[in-house]
Amino acid sequence: MIDRARNRTAGTRAWSMAALVLVLAMAGCKSSERDFEAAPPPVAEPEAPAEPAFTEAPEVETAPLAGTDEANYGEATQFARRIALILPLSGQYSGVGNNLLDAASLALFDIGGDRMELIVADTKGTPEGAATAVRQALAGAPDLIVGPLFAQEVTAASPIAEQAGIPMIALSSDLTVARPGVYLLGIAPEQQIERVVSHAAQQGYLRFAVLAPQNAFGRRMAGAMEQAVAQSGGQVVQRAFYNPDGLGIEETVRELTRYKARQADLEAQIAELRLRGDEVSLATIARLEEMEAAGTVSFDALLIPESGSLLRELSAWLGYYDVNPNEVRLLGLANWNDPSLLREPVLRGAWYAMTPQDRMAWFNSRFEAAYGTTPPPVAALAYDAMALAAGLARNTEQGEFSQAAVTDWRGFSGIEGVFRFQADGEPERGMVVMEIQPGGAVVADPAPTSFRPPAVSMLVD
Repeated sequence: MIDRARNRTAGTRAWSMAALVLVLAMAGCKSSERDFEAAPPPVAEPEAPAEPAFTEAPEVETAPLAGTDEANYGEATQFARRIALILPLSGQYSGVGNNLLDAASLALFDIGGDRMELIVADTKGTPEGAATAVRQALAGAPDLIVGPLFAQEVTAASPIAEQAGIPMIALSSDLTVARPGVYLLGIAPEQQIERVVSHAAQQGYLRFAVLAPQNAFGRRMAGAMEQAVAQSGGQVVQRAFYNPDGLGIEETVRELTRYKARQADLEAQIAELRLRGDEVSLATIARLEEMEAAGTVSFDALLIPESGSLLRELSAWLGYYDVNPNEVRLLGLANWNDPSLLREPVLRGAWYAMTPQDRMAWFNSRFEAAYGTTPPPVAALAYDAMALAAGLARNTEQGEFSQAAVTDWRGFSGIEGVFRFQADGEPERGMVVMEIQPGGAVVADPAPTSFRPPAVSMLVD
């Protein structure tokens, strides 16, 4: 597996180490030793970078770096930091796992230099495999563990790493597996909800509803929305859960919109007008009889944590039951960044939160040039994780990966924008709010480019 990665990575030797378009840097700081500014690729023919050392766990022997000799190799690697990368390199998820390995290798070529040595272990995509992989990696005495990818893998592997005192930057987006020393780099849907709800509240939308699948994910998303609404000063007025298999969706939407109650209200209004019998009342009855229900829905913002064909079906029924995009703002997650949704009338003007994509085109182009294939979106996480490790190794005294270094309040800037870690292991990301329009999604509220410093406590312990 490592031979395959090294052979494929050899194709990157046409790049120059000077051609760094992205280096993870401390965000919010002006020029200092901690900053690495992005630069466009050079026009001149680039030189070959030094090849990083790869070690397949549990072996810990490494070959001298390219461009060095035996006499100076020991001096060059005396302060090198060993990074363990544990990914699903075989089994059901081997495709994405090997893409992640390629992305991490790319980051190592870009900025790893002679300060990094990589230990690779295969989780096989299972909790048991992740536990075995982290034990194998620990035999190589790593300073930091990057991975695993899935929440169940993190649950199985993190206690072993914690017992060994080795911090872990996991690629999962499940906040429930975060804890001190286990830092999640994944893009959590709860934080997307917090961002888009906050933006909606700032624009005056304060009566919220949620339409979510009746499963653990849907309940998590509903809980995240309720928390975000409370923080934003709004109110949750409606909750509805549908069968994730799509059965009975129409009935769920009808209940959410109080359609039967609004029909009854309409019939009561018509009956009252008939009792009056005057000319004005009769004219009003003629107008009301063209309607199917009275009034509007009770909410002005609706969160739908769904995607794809099921989202399109939900939007169609919402339109049928009088959810008007001029009156109700629909809210979604990053998976709404889908061109097929542009044709849905009810989704016009909808908002969703996601990480900024300004640098993603560069990353995709670079990956394709190196490996001849388009990377999955998650591959950017592996690049950022390895770039983060390299940045910490370069910028902290003796390349330490302490909690203070990893949780620096200034954060870091990666392929998908700025991010930082909390002491409890949860990530905080700068996200953009996008708005769906017929011609394509547009920025409704740009992502921040830095973080504010934490408040200074004036209390005396």
